[in-house]
Amino acid sequence: MKRFSAILLLAGFAPASAQQLPPLDAGAILNQIQNSQNQFPTPPLTKLDMCVFSEFKNNKCLFKCQSGAILTEPAMKPDFSSGEPAGACATHILRPITRTITQEPAGNKNLTSSQLEDLLEDANPEIRKAAVKSAKKFILNSFANEPVLEIYKNKSERLDIRVEAARTLSYASGYYKIQDAFTELLKYGTEPRELRIMTYKGLFGAAAQNSRYQDFLVEAIKYNEKDRDARRAAIWALFASVQNSRPQELLTELIKYGNEEEATKLEAIKSLYGAVGNYRVKDLMQDLAKSANERKPLRIAAIKALSGATGDSSVQRFLDETIRFEKDIELRAAAIEAASPDIAGLREYFHLGYKLENGGYISPIEKE
Repeated sequence: MKRFSAILLLAGFAPASAQQLPPLDAGAILNQIQNSQNQFPTPPLTKLDMCVFSEFKNNKCLFKCQSGAILTEPAMKPDFSSGEPAGACATHILRPITRTITQEPAGNKNLTSSQLEDLLEDANPEIRKAAVKSAKKFILNSFANEPVLEIYKNKSERLDIRVEAARTLSYASGYYKIQDAFTELLKYGTEPRELRIMTYKGLFGAAAQNSRYQDFLVEAIKYNEKDRDARRAAIWALFASVQNSRPQELLTELIKYGNEEEATKLEAIKSLYGAVGNYRVKDLMQDLAKSANERKPLRIAAIKALSGATGDSSVQRFLDETIRFEKDIELRAAAIEAASPDIAGLREYFHLGYKLENGGYISPIEKE
């Protein structure tokens, strides 16, 4: 597995002033944090790129990606174990990529590293919370991730600030010290639920890159995590890993065989969206969507998930028949949405994050 790492060289950098911060009221400091821009080279951020199958050529599958890239993958060996082939190419692929934010225009007022460090230690908890949020721009640097990590671990710190620290640290979850801190906190089940939920979700990037953290989440879901909300957070965190067999099989089993609550099954359906090109997942979603015995929210979610497999003739036929003949208005509306999907809407529904018009990216954890 690729190790997500970054080294930022700051040779020659010196703060504009060695003096301590001038006295400012809380409102002025909050405004400075919220409007600050990064004066350092911004580290790469991980995002998911949706690539849709375009053509089959020279025994290779070609995919056009939302980022503009063309992806080439070898054709898959057909699987006849179920009595019918799986198909040579997936309908779409979600791949993690990195992006570096372009340099900000000159003249913006920026926080320096020393100012950020001071604000993270401020006596006012609201200032510390705002500083933790602002630290995302610097989080691959030790001057930011080390104090934020201390806030995250500090049991005397206010809970909502520790939760924000977990969210911010998720942007650096490729670092072993962050991964170890997250898994250590989750092992014993003694920390507050809200913090455990955000910590599980913060592992989604690490799990997308390293099977060790896929296994950690799978074991938590199957055996270790007893709190239902925290367990659902672990299911949420597998959404970027479902191209891998073990997460995919677990989520499929939860939906098909598990005696699970509706909210748990719904989260499993959403996290399986990235694997709906697999014929087993596609067939499961069709079976759910068609079943009158299933609860409506699960059927709606399954129909929406089929938007990722509209290149399949059986899916097209099912959606067309649902649109034309289904008597339930909500199910028909879901089929219309799946047949002609709005990418932004689907990304929010299936917590896949957002690409902004200016080229920026909002991690799905920002909506949690």
